[in-house]
Amino acid sequence: ANRGDVCSHDHDCGGEDCGGSSLHGWVDHPRVSCQNAQEESAAARVIRPWDERLSFLNGNPLRSDDQDPELLVHVPFTADVTVRGLMVVGGGSGKAPSKVKVWVNKPPGEINLDNATRRTPTQQFDLAEDFRGELEYQTDVTKFTAVSSLTLFFPTNHAHDAEGTTEISFLGFRGDGSGNKRNAIVTAVYETKPMAGDHKAPAEDGAPSAIL
Repeated sequence: ANRGDVCSHDHDCGGEDCGGSSLHGWVDHPRVSCQNAQEESAAARVIRPWDERLSFLNGNPLRSDDQDPELLVHVPFTADVTVRGLMVVGGGSGKAPSKVKVWVNKPPGEINLDNATRRTPTQQFDLAEDFRGELEYQTDVTKFTAVSSLTLFFPTNHAHDAEGTTEISFLGFRGDGSGNKRNAIVTAVYETKPMAGDHKAPAEDGAPSAIL
């Protein structure tokens, strides 16, 4: 399987540039779900803006259930996106995840804790312990276009303890939003029915200029 390349952000990218293509604003946070977590709502909480990646969430990261390191997170987007990279900041003392398997556009529940180990992912990555938020894992972009959702399975952590807890304090995605917003926004754009003389050319990425 393609395990992907790693880009280090310990160079002077300043956060502003690195976060410039953050997909945080495209994540459908209310619909983020998680399996095997001590608190399911923590999954949406750790998907945060780039410049908040090192805050400690008041000691409330995403934690797997006691005596089980597995975590599975489903992340839907509000529009089709291209995912170019992901970043994972985990807990100390070996609690950071050591591997992730990622699937593109699987309905919620199709990948679950019963089948994730044997199902072939779109891509998988070996994860380093990255406490400073410097490592970005680069996707095979040809397989990560028109992405409406990602499913991420973290099977183990750096303690390699079958009964240990996995912790994640930041989960981030970088790439490009398509502008193909679903539901209300798309409806509103088409229902305006502008006169031909008022028509504006669509933006380069296909997003109607009216909603840029």
